[in-house]
Amino acid sequence: MTRPAPRSGHGIFILWRRLRAPLIVLICVYAAAVLGFTLIPGVDPEGRRWTMSFVHAFYFVSFLGTTIGLGEIPYPFSDAQRLWATAAIYATVIAWLYAIGSLFAVLRSPLFLRVMHEARVQRQVGHLHEPFYLICGYDDAGSRVARELAEDGVRMVLIDIEPLRIDAADVDDLPVTAPVLCGDASDPGVLLLAGLQNPHCAGVLALTGSDTVNIKIALSARLLRADIRVLCSAREHLAQARMAAAGADPIINPNDTFAERVAMSLRTPSLHVIYESLTTQRGTAMDEVPLLPHGRWILCGSGLFTRTLRRQLERLAIQTVIVDADAADDDEGSIRGDATDPDVLKRAGIEDASALVAGTTVDIDNLAITLAARALNKRLFIVARQTQRRNDPVFKAAPADLVVLSGYVVAGEVLRVIRAPQLASFLGRARDEDEAWAAALLERMREVIGDEVVESWSVEIAPASAPAVCRALGDGEPVTLGRLMLRPDGSGNLAHAVPLLLQRDRHRELRPGLETALQLGDGVLLCVRARASVSLRTCRSGCGKGISTPRSLSSSSSAHISAAWVDAGWVVSRRSAQTMSS
Repeated sequence: MTRPAPRSGHGIFILWRRLRAPLIVLICVYAAAVLGFTLIPGVDPEGRRWTMSFVHAFYFVSFLGTTIGLGEIPYPFSDAQRLWATAAIYATVIAWLYAIGSLFAVLRSPLFLRVMHEARVQRQVGHLHEPFYLICGYDDAGSRVARELAEDGVRMVLIDIEPLRIDAADVDDLPVTAPVLCGDASDPGVLLLAGLQNPHCAGVLALTGSDTVNIKIALSARLLRADIRVLCSAREHLAQARMAAAGADPIINPNDTFAERVAMSLRTPSLHVIYESLTTQRGTAMDEVPLLPHGRWILCGSGLFTRTLRRQLERLAIQTVIVDADAADDDEGSIRGDATDPDVLKRAGIEDASALVAGTTVDIDNLAITLAARALNKRLFIVARQTQRRNDPVFKAAPADLVVLSGYVVAGEVLRVIRAPQLASFLGRARDEDEAWAAALLERMREVIGDEVVESWSVEIAPASAPAVCRALGDGEPVTLGRLMLRPDGSGNLAHAVPLLLQRDRHRELRPGLETALQLGDGVLLCVRARASVSLRTCRSGCGKGISTPRSLSSSSSAHISAAWVDAGWVVSRRSAQTMSS
């Protein structure tokens, strides 16, 4: 296993090497001054000849170099001694100025600052003794992921090549202290320095915004730490294949993700509310169901953003037209022209359209398109694409119904994967259901959880994580999902939770019933109240400790089952940092 060399030694080496010449000059000046005072004679008050000893001369030159002076001691100097003292004063002052100036120059040199910065990060990473994530890239996506994970109490190490972003990370005042390394994440040495091979590293998040850099990160992580999970963001579909070959999983494309979310909102709007409540840190099931129009959509801009969205809309039999300055003349579904021009929007049928997407790569153009479209059609549903987070104030003031920031789309998917790994399986199956099924589930979530914050819980029944339950199953005693959902307070009431998915081998069952009998190896995804998760955490450190060897799962011990279930640790909060490493 390759480990980075300590950086602190490098800094000391650089300091001594850069100060070698100033120190030699300083030593030579002092040596010459001391030698001169030991050779130049003086006369004492009795007229006898005397010379300074080495100790006396060194003492005199030492305080003489500070230009303070204590007078001519032990006797008044002769003229020769006074001339030598004058020369020694100027020589030592100049030598000290040269040495101090050189010292400040070394301390401010970029090389020394970088080495000391790396040494500080290396020490901080070495002191991490709990699971942490390696976040490569601190732009819109990385900063939001870091903020959300920090609020969850998850440790992390941040890497970015831009000094301004590093400064932003230092002043963002994250709830959890995070080492911040300024460096190129595509450099394997930087990854090693940031703790890639630290046994507590739970995963690598490649969110740099550059597909090439993210591919290099995935390759380096796979070769240097094959057992770790790497999550990548991608902008181009060709890069996704390379990332997959490098071992990245999952791979998040913000264009595909947004298009799929729009299609979900059109096809099953209730599922969109469920998705938001499960993946957003402060989401609830009481949000309003989105009502996206099913009429004709005008897509302004070129690139993957509009093309991917167009494919999803056409699958739902929604008519689309693309407005692009570089559109081909033979493309029937496109209009060539500048979308910021009202005449071009009129040619696209803006008066009769139901929705418009301002999806160019330039924020100013998207804002101009939004203003022009709103002036031409007051009832139009407008989606505006935002590429830079610093433009938040103007986009909030713009007359757009929905603003899309690619970095936030990526961050949302990253947090979903970290907080609830089984949620992807649930959503994959739920997309095949109709709106009636989604509406019924949403209504159930509202009845059980209400307007409180929703949290996802991934549950796995295994001997290593749930020994009490597994022993009961081994004794032939049935354990149902409803028994495990009892409150740990002994009241016999069900916890405020809704089962979403039961995973058994390759079989996945949506909305399993409370009477479902559980087996070894089962995985269950539930959504619960945030307050319920807090009580379960309290039970985990309290009442669960006394249920280490339950022998019976009778009705009188049903509360103990729930306590042992939590104490065993096979309920993993969506805010756990260990889900990526499993």
